[in-house]
Amino acid sequence: MKNIFNQKPLPEKVIVRLEEILFQLLPVLEDSVADGRAADAELSTWLRARRELGSRDRRFLSESIFRHFRWMGWTRVNLKLNLPEATLISALLEQEAPTQWSEYLSKKIKLKMNLESLGPLSIAEKAAHLNKAFGSKLTEMQLITADAELVIEPDVLSDSLPAFQLRPPTWIRSRIESEELISIFKDENIPIQQSSQQPFALAIPGGINLQQRLEKGSGQFIIQDFASQCVGHICAPLAGQIWWDCCAGAGGKSLHLADLMKQQGGLLASDIRDNTLIELKKRSRQAGIRMIQSQVLDAAKETPGIHLYDGVLVDAPCSGWGTWSRNPDARWRTSVKDVRQSARRQKAILQNVAKAVKPGGCLIYAVCTLTKPETTEQVEAFLQTNPIFELEAFRHPITGEQVSEPIQIIPNNYNAMFIARFRRKN
Repeated sequence: MKNIFNQKPLPEKVIVRLEEILFQLLPVLEDSVADGRAADAELSTWLRARRELGSRDRRFLSESIFRHFRWMGWTRVNLKLNLPEATLISALLEQEAPTQWSEYLSKKIKLKMNLESLGPLSIAEKAAHLNKAFGSKLTEMQLITADAELVIEPDVLSDSLPAFQLRPPTWIRSRIESEELISIFKDENIPIQQSSQQPFALAIPGGINLQQRLEKGSGQFIIQDFASQCVGHICAPLAGQIWWDCCAGAGGKSLHLADLMKQQGGLLASDIRDNTLIELKKRSRQAGIRMIQSQVLDAAKETPGIHLYDGVLVDAPCSGWGTWSRNPDARWRTSVKDVRQSARRQKAILQNVAKAVKPGGCLIYAVCTLTKPETTEQVEAFLQTNPIFELEAFRHPITGEQVSEPIQIIPNNYNAMFIARFRRKN
């Protein structure tokens, strides 16, 4: 039997303390999510005020909380289980073998029917086991908001659902030869795996604090989801060009563009939020990148002067309905109304920034979501109102095939991402 962290058994007083904290936190976070606030932000604020908690305790709380939200559609919404029961069931649904934590909970909670570890089973098989145990009629679609079926194609939704129920790894982008970075991680006993599609994309288990674990190499990689890295490869900027990343946020894609350009040329990163650009400047310094200029502006209404760009990246604010594996609570705090609001802002941004693309230049549109109003419908509307733009073919970053239409990356062990590449006619 494994303990909570697959290490030596913990004293029972430690487990009792963690249990007490967890069951105090979960009701607060459920209320926060119901009010539309992100669980990770609320948890981060809570943890900052409790410095006495060690990394082991923080990892346990984080894993337990987000596992709770992954399976809440079954445990809380449909089966109406109390918090201890829901916590036990969610643990059994994910673990491959009994753990010290599940054994501890099993002694205190008497279920109608004994359940073994269900981790290796498919979602349908897990539903069958719970239905037999509780006399219920659980379905796969109950694990996400019912609104999803209104705005996501059925095949896209069914293909994405298995990934939504798995915790993804942490993806990093190597800025040096991958073999060299892999060697650095192995020297620190950090498991690391290289993507077969993108050699500079590497995955490590989630929950590892790299700042604490790594003594060297911190400037030689960027934490960036695999799907996000795909956006940079489709942009394919050239050294010496001038680019604008108009919704840069904390700048993961801006940093990638700078590296692809070999830090030659010009790159403007803008965002409506000043605090995210401050984080971008910090990350740029850490990476030794000096070519990025930043500017606070609203891309839906403003452009940075009269300059025209070789390329404009619109990594638009979106509903995030492709990140439900990494942010499982998001499926319970957003609605179709949020999707429609995001789509209206995306349309305004595209219409506005298109004016800044020079003749012959390219415009990249990317959103980490699956919904039709934010993806295919957005592209169709843009082409109808902007006849000087046309879709351009590009190499698919996962399959390697040449594609002539926008692509929808289905979440796997990474986020979803929709990417379209336009070219302004000469």
